[in-house]
Amino acid sequence: MLLLAAAWVLDGFLTRSMAWHMLVHIPMLIAAGAWAAAGLAGAGSPKGARPGSAFAALGKYNEHGLPGLLLFSFIGAYWMIPRSLDDAVTSAASQGFKYATLVLAGMLLIHSLRRANAIIVVFFLGNFSWMTAIVGLLYQEYPARLCNVYLLGDQEIAGRGLVAWAILLPLAWFMIERRRPRSLLAGADAPTVKGNTNVDGRK
Repeated sequence: MLLLAAAWVLDGFLTRSMAWHMLVHIPMLIAAGAWAAAGLAGAGSPKGARPGSAFAALGKYNEHGLPGLLLFSFIGAYWMIPRSLDDAVTSAASQGFKYATLVLAGMLLIHSLRRANAIIVVFFLGNFSWMTAIVGLLYQEYPARLCNVYLLGDQEIAGRGLVAWAILLPLAWFMIERRRPRSLLAGADAPTVKGNTNVDGRK
């Protein structure tokens, strides 16, 4: 709630710049939804769907996290469209739609990642990062302004930032998940000792 309130208070300041709008304000709203979902679902639940959880009933509609991740990708792609950014700045209705959809996207992201296996997560992350990089390159290379409310120079900065996001997201995921394979390998390599018996048979 504090993060959502900060995004609302700083809305006028952060949306003056296309780079701040796309690289800071939009991720803030997604993060607010993600933290809300973590609190509702129970951060200690490995699948985010323990009995009595607010998200338990959504499990049958989000099999393996695929529908939620797909919807998250659609929402993310929509808010990379220049016209969508223009409308969010000039229209109160579009601004409210932005807040609602991005908070929902953050909630869907947490619920889906807790239900998806590693292969699905890698596939989703790769596709989303690739899409983000392509949009970032387009913003940098296109010779004309794509947004009516933002200058061409700001558009180029936003493009560089999107490419940086596309690189940092997979790296961040790898840094977070790298301990899991190590722990599994450590468990597999550890000798099984029964009755505290040493290798030579002595206890």
